[in-house]
Amino acid sequence: MPSKLKDIRRVSQVIKVFYKHGFGKIIYEHGLKAYLSFHKRVIISKKLPSNLPVKLREVFEELGGSYVKLGQLLSLRPDLIPQEYCDEFKKLQDHVAPFPFVQVQKIIDHELGSDVFDKIQEKPLGSASIAQVHKAKLKNDKWVVVKVQRPFVREDFETDIDIMYFIARKLKTKLKELSPVEIVEEFENYTRKELNFANEAKNIDRFNNIFYKNEHIKIPRVYWQYTTKNVLVMEYMHGTKLSDLKLDKVDRRKIAELLIEAAMKQIYEHGVFHADLHPGNILIINNDKISLLDFGIVGVLSQEMRKHGLNLFISLVNHDSEEVIKTLLKIGIAGKQTNMSRFKNDIENILNEWYDQNLQTDYITRVMYSLIYTCVNHKIKVPVDIILYAKSFLTAEGTCRSLVHDFNFISESQPHMIRILEKENTPQKIISRFVKKSKNLADTLMKIPTETFDLIEKLKSGRFTFDLEDTDIKHLGMDINLSSNRLSLAIVIGALVVAGAMLADFKPQYAGYSVISLFCLIFAGLMLISLLVSIHREGSSKFDSHLK
Repeated sequence: MPSKLKDIRRVSQVIKVFYKHGFGKIIYEHGLKAYLSFHKRVIISKKLPSNLPVKLREVFEELGGSYVKLGQLLSLRPDLIPQEYCDEFKKLQDHVAPFPFVQVQKIIDHELGSDVFDKIQEKPLGSASIAQVHKAKLKNDKWVVVKVQRPFVREDFETDIDIMYFIARKLKTKLKELSPVEIVEEFENYTRKELNFANEAKNIDRFNNIFYKNEHIKIPRVYWQYTTKNVLVMEYMHGTKLSDLKLDKVDRRKIAELLIEAAMKQIYEHGVFHADLHPGNILIINNDKISLLDFGIVGVLSQEMRKHGLNLFISLVNHDSEEVIKTLLKIGIAGKQTNMSRFKNDIENILNEWYDQNLQTDYITRVMYSLIYTCVNHKIKVPVDIILYAKSFLTAEGTCRSLVHDFNFISESQPHMIRILEKENTPQKIISRFVKKSKNLADTLMKIPTETFDLIEKLKSGRFTFDLEDTDIKHLGMDINLSSNRLSLAIVIGALVVAGAMLADFKPQYAGYSVISLFCLIFAGLMLISLLVSIHREGSSKFDSHLK
């Protein structure tokens, strides 16, 4: 329950806006009518608006600030709200009247001092609910962009988040198909990160490390010495936003190809990606280079998820429905409510419908997004960053098609896929994967004796009794330990033999044979001899302690 006077006034304003847009029924049913004036409590419509997504978007627009940010975040999260709401919330624009330049100057002086900039342009380049951006010149004549956080924005967001929690808890018992409290928790976590500009600066640095050698994809440099949690200073990139540019002025196909290159490299090679590559976040430089802007929403994929994402894309291109379904079930975790036969049937229907069309008439990324959304509908828990991954690709392909109408995402991405797969199959990567898998399996097997002893101890101290001597238990543990060690050794030997065969043509070579391959095979041979000797000695009273 809001207690501060400011909170009470704000919650009253929020409820009144919801009432104005036709949500009186919900206000009445959830015990919120006390925040309305007397005559509004009496005159309450018993029906909800027919176009709920539109009306809710209008509510967010009127409330502004954190509610616009909430809608924008939800537009990326079909796992939290129905798709029709996601589509409607995409229309929300975070444009706010700028705050006075006197306050901008005051914040900069407080955060950085008064002698950092030679001059700052008073007219902002942009103004949003959290910050506004100005062009400035450093003392060394370098032009930069200064992002300044709005005064009291933290306090305002704290107030709105408190109110969101208050309303969400009121709604959670009635809206069982949604999770209003979870939605507010996600928004709170996202907002707290966004309010600290150091997080965005770190994201920019990560992308700089990815593209610093690329001549055609530029990322602004962060001036860390002038960056705080409330002020972000970065390199000014001379160019024009793609959304503001006349398309006949640029090499549209070249720009589209650069976007695909950027998306592929981010996601599949580095696992860090810009989640919102729409035209407003892309700067065109000299008509043949691009720069990415606004690093507030960034996704991160683990190496395992990158592999699954790549496999999903390749399986789609290859029309391999069975592999698509297997990959989706590796990406997500099926719940108790998941009906697997219905899920597989829905996935196959989506794929068959797409395969029956000319593949150029529909986005492959739209199909990927539909597959992820189908997982969500079937109560399969999908990682948030996988949802952002599908959304990122969908937005990137949409931007490419706005540049080149007949743009074929599949054929354009093929060279990048080949390069990525080649990188994944270098000798070092192959050996690394074999060693890692062998080590993981060996570690698991090595735990078996310890866990077996633990289990036996628990059984001995419980209600069950076993007619076993202590020496029998020890021998059992020793046998399990010996067997697991042999199995681990056999797996490593097999891995070395396979690696040696696969690397037979790699250099350096000696007498026509790969040195790496020879090393793998010789080491495998030595380990095989050790394994055979161990097996041969078993049963001999000289070496087997069981028989002593």
